[in-house]
Amino acid sequence: MSEAVDVKKAREENSEDEKTIFLSTGIPAMIVPVGATLIEEVVSHIPDPEVPMWHNPDKNRDEPNPNHPDYLKALQDTQRKRSIAAMETLLVFGLSVLMPQDDAWIDKLKFLEKRGAIDLSDIDFDDEMERDLAYKKFIAVGTTDLMLLGAKAGLNRQDVEQAAKQFQS
Repeated sequence: MSEAVDVKKAREENSEDEKTIFLSTGIPAMIVPVGATLIEEVVSHIPDPEVPMWHNPDKNRDEPNPNHPDYLKALQDTQRKRSIAAMETLLVFGLSVLMPQDDAWIDKLKFLEKRGAIDLSDIDFDDEMERDLAYKKFIAVGTTDLMLLGAKAGLNRQDVEQAAKQFQS
């Protein structure tokens, strides 16, 4: 078994590492410290986009063009993906909430998806971890909660704000 899984289980058994809070949505939760190395590892798996090349006629050679608008947009998208990955890591490892007994919240999310308000196509609600993350992301955690989790994990404010834009307000 993975050492990370062993540590997570040990933390779940040791309530000294946890602190009960009420999220801005009114849902009780436990905050669990998350190591910066885990967040860095997750974020490092999202590669930078390739810098486009252009032909410089004065020098008769191809050169990188880091100012190309498509490249700048791709850099912004990469930063957004990294911010979301960091916050999702915090939600999975750094926050424990009790899941509802029924699926009414899933039915409501699917209603919103049907109306075109959200996209749930990448969520497998039969997978316990994905279900847990979806509940935290769409129902339990508000923007102010994300700021608190991000600050406790040492993420910079810009990353947290970028990720918060992708979550519910």
